Amino acid sequence: EKVSGERTYLNYLFPALLVLVIMFSTLLLGTTLVMIEKHSPAFVRNFFVPVSKFTFITSIYFTNLVLIIIQIFVILGISLFFMKDALGSLGVVALILFIGASVFTFIGMVIGYMFMSEETGTLASISLGSVLLLFSGVILPLEAVSPLIRTIAGFNPFVLTEKLVREVFLFGVPLSQNIVQL
Repeated sequence: EKVSGERTYLNYLFPALLVLVIMFSTLLLGTTLVMIEKHSPAFVRNFFVPVSKFTFITSIYFTNLVLIIIQIFVILGISLFFMKDALGSLGVVALILFIGASVFTFIGMVIGYMFMSEETGTLASISLGSVLLLFSGVILPLEAVSPLIRTIAGFNPFVLTEKLVREVFLFGVPLSQNIVQL
């Protein structure tokens, strides 16, 4: 006979999985879109048109953002099927994920502009995402690392986003209490 009742721990794991999907998809998509633009035959023509570099950067950002917003709504919509009591916090969670996705998109775009080939850019995005995941507390508990690394990990965008999503989603903390971290 079982001592404890059967129940799921999806609520506790869901914020980390959600941020993990958003992080890797935005990092890789930002890098890939920059690489596609850099290797496009129209890239040389871009130097001759009177359009600033800022326009190209914002167009890549908004392209990535539209795709990620669709992804966020699909994931959160599916989550309503499994966690019906989370309906009240989905708007705030979507805002936090939007801001987190923007940060990861810009990081992915910087990686894309730093490297020359798609292979090295993709490898750098995956490597950075893996390092951010490793020092996030999802794989290794942050209490097991040195205090210096724990302090540095506090600035990890994955850690910040996951902590905010967890506090809003699980504990119902209002966003006004975490506006500084946001």
